[in-house]
Amino acid sequence: DTWKVNFGIGYLKIATIKNQISSELTYFVPVDKDLEYWLIKIKNESKRKKKLKIFSAVELSLGNLQPSILDPYAYELFVRTWVKDKILYATKTLWNDKTTGKSEKSWDKIAFFISDPAPESFDSLKSAFIGDGTIELPQAVKEGWCFESIANGREAVFAFQHEIEVEGEEEKEILISLGILNERTKPEAKIEIAKDDFKKMLLFYKNELIEKGVKIQTPDENINVFVNHWNKYQNWICFHWHRYSASNYVAGFDVVGFRDALQSILGILPLNQNICRERLLYLLKFQFKNGNTCHNFNPIDNFATPSNQSDDPLWLCITTFEYLKETGDFEILWQNFNYYNSDEESSVYEHLKRAIDFVLGLRGKHGLVLLRDGDWNDALNLAGINGIGESTLASMILLYTINEWIKLNKLLNIDVEKYEIERENLLDSLNKHCYEEYKKLNNTGWFIRGFTDDGEKIGSYFSKEGKIYIEPQVWAVLSEACDEERKVKCLKSAIEFLESTYGFLLLDPAYTKPDEKLGIITRFVAGEKENASFFIHANAWAVMAFSTLTGEFKDKAFEIYSKLLPLRFLNDRRYKAEPFVYPQYICGKDSPHFGEASFTWLTSSPTWMFKAFYECICGIKPDYNGIRITKPVFPSNWDKILLKRIFRNCVYEFKFERTGEFHIKFDGQKISENTLPPCGCGKIHLIEIFF
Repeated sequence: DTWKVNFGIGYLKIATIKNQISSELTYFVPVDKDLEYWLIKIKNESKRKKKLKIFSAVELSLGNLQPSILDPYAYELFVRTWVKDKILYATKTLWNDKTTGKSEKSWDKIAFFISDPAPESFDSLKSAFIGDGTIELPQAVKEGWCFESIANGREAVFAFQHEIEVEGEEEKEILISLGILNERTKPEAKIEIAKDDFKKMLLFYKNELIEKGVKIQTPDENINVFVNHWNKYQNWICFHWHRYSASNYVAGFDVVGFRDALQSILGILPLNQNICRERLLYLLKFQFKNGNTCHNFNPIDNFATPSNQSDDPLWLCITTFEYLKETGDFEILWQNFNYYNSDEESSVYEHLKRAIDFVLGLRGKHGLVLLRDGDWNDALNLAGINGIGESTLASMILLYTINEWIKLNKLLNIDVEKYEIERENLLDSLNKHCYEEYKKLNNTGWFIRGFTDDGEKIGSYFSKEGKIYIEPQVWAVLSEACDEERKVKCLKSAIEFLESTYGFLLLDPAYTKPDEKLGIITRFVAGEKENASFFIHANAWAVMAFSTLTGEFKDKAFEIYSKLLPLRFLNDRRYKAEPFVYPQYICGKDSPHFGEASFTWLTSSPTWMFKAFYECICGIKPDYNGIRITKPVFPSNWDKILLKRIFRNCVYEFKFERTGEFHIKFDGQKISENTLPPCGCGKIHLIEIFF
């Protein structure tokens, strides 16, 4: 007996052999239909004829997700299923519309379940199908047939039973189609059509992901496979899911994280600028006229409320800046769009300005951005709940945003003296109130994480737990928050106090008992989630920061990146997650589950690691006026590297060669500038980078 699972780009294949019957089940979603195919192959490996009964089933979650989970017995009363021509259908007669606050409407979707060939029997009533059995061995399977039950007002399943006769060494196929009825998706199931759809799906991912945008060839085959295939694929999936549902903190709600959806754009920008533009403008409508944005929104009815987390509006700006750098589409800045639930409209430029001004207005007594319900770290949800606590990280993200805003406006010849003054004020506040050096630690220094509502420092050496956090140390570098000496001390402190087996811990030491002054971060088990795990998102920022300050840190950026490459965990039994995509975090040294990875499809980690690799380790960075090239931070055993990058209608083939001296050649000619201005000629250019 054997059992094998094959994860591919766009599909999952499970193969088994038992009792001389080999079976293969392939799951995939075609690119142009709202359905999932299950293609089943059964082969008789023996010499004699066999009769088999095949059961296929799926549990249904219809309509609003959250109430269906929290109160299933009440909400199953609205379930309706029916059968027609051996096709099963299901819907719900209730939909909670958050935009109107009314429930007197039906869910506008109909799910279907169809097969080729048609089934011998079916069930849609879960209690009938399961009966006295279990989900692993339902009553229908024990009996050998389904009961042709219909679920009305009760929990529903889709279940089929097929009977097949397979001659010796013969192979037969069954196709199941599970989908949603709409204009482009009909209740059809034909094996040959599904096989064609599978080929189209593979070709789509090859053309739109693997061969598109950016591609690398290095001496490390694991990096080549992961970056060229799986990193792109995870970015693509996260982009289209918006990381749906948004967060563990809103379990079951039909919402998407606003900042998360924005950051998912960054991982797709090099591959497809058109869908990124479309998504960016869609998200723009969740900004309120005072400049604030939402924190979560419902993508079905577009319901949203104002955010109480101070960093959310800034990601609208940061993502737009990155879009402009990639595309040069500055015309978008002058297009007008409405604010949420308002007839008032203004240019995208004004939207960005209001976002920055809104956050500038959220400052406390130290001149820092208020923490409120949390910043990027959602788990610090009580430290600023009374509107007094302040965030070092949010202040640094604001500083970074202002730096980019000033840079953009100078390019546009727009005076931004006000923001230059605000930048100096922020720099002064950060360095005066947030940076600490400790004589007991040989004058080691780092930036604290912020202040609670009662004025207590977070992330200070004098804190009982959580003495140092990684985010402000690396963002001190990314936001240019301090001088070179302090940047170096921050990164040294990160290495000394936060680096461990899999990179940098989010904080240390872990919180061991709940603290209502800080929030849910202290309630997680030590070493997990935001409580001192190896948070991959923050480690990506660390890779970016260490690549910026080379010198004594020249090898650290790649070292951290390489440690966290998912394919490195193929044979690590502690890891327990898919070793081909990034998790949100790996359990830290204080966790009883040290080394275990969690939440592989609920994270912005792939986006930031993708950027960290290409822009910081390789040194190929899109900018407003072209591609800016910085010295790469490749490992010492990499002497020759090839990188292909499509940028503003041109193909750039970068050829890296280690010579010990950094200089650049453009189409054979040595150039003195390190920025390649876009020419838009549509041709292929050879860029030789000697380092």
